[in-house]
Amino acid sequence: MSRFALLAVCAYFLVNDNYLMTCVFIFIIWVSDLLDGYFARSRNEISELGKIIDPLADKLTVITLVVILMFKGIIPLWFLIITVLRDAVILAGGLYLSSKKNIVLQSNRVGKTAVFFIGAAIFIGILATGAKSGQFGNFLSYHSEITELLYSILLFMSVVLALISLLSYLQRFIKNK
Repeated sequence: MSRFALLAVCAYFLVNDNYLMTCVFIFIIWVSDLLDGYFARSRNEISELGKIIDPLADKLTVITLVVILMFKGIIPLWFLIITVLRDAVILAGGLYLSSKKNIVLQSNRVGKTAVFFIGAAIFIGILATGAKSGQFGNFLSYHSEITELLYSILLFMSVVLALISLLSYLQRFIKNK
């Protein structure tokens, strides 16, 4: 639940062009997600509610950041569409299985990998924008071409992985339908 509050603060900083604090809060959100999963598994406290709220928090975080970044001209519209459609289809399929079959599918490895690369693309996009505005000092400003290249590569990889993960989830939904 803390990730929802952290997301609100992160979005505030992003809307107000404070890219340094946005990156700090994205990092905190990421670490809290990792720690939450680690402690839930290590203590065997995995719950049906947790299986729903954790991916919902991930999806809300990604969608919120991507929408803001698209309106700021940092993320292209096609990236927003692919990311949001993927998450909407996965969420709809999950809700269907939950209501009709009483099945809650957990995230799989390819889905987690896709979300990692989407998150990395978002983070590097914000980092590159902050570097252009001088918020990260001289080092990133001098190496902005490398940051831009990394951002382009991550955008491409995240879209490919998002599509692969969507197909993977669709296969799982059909199998459990």
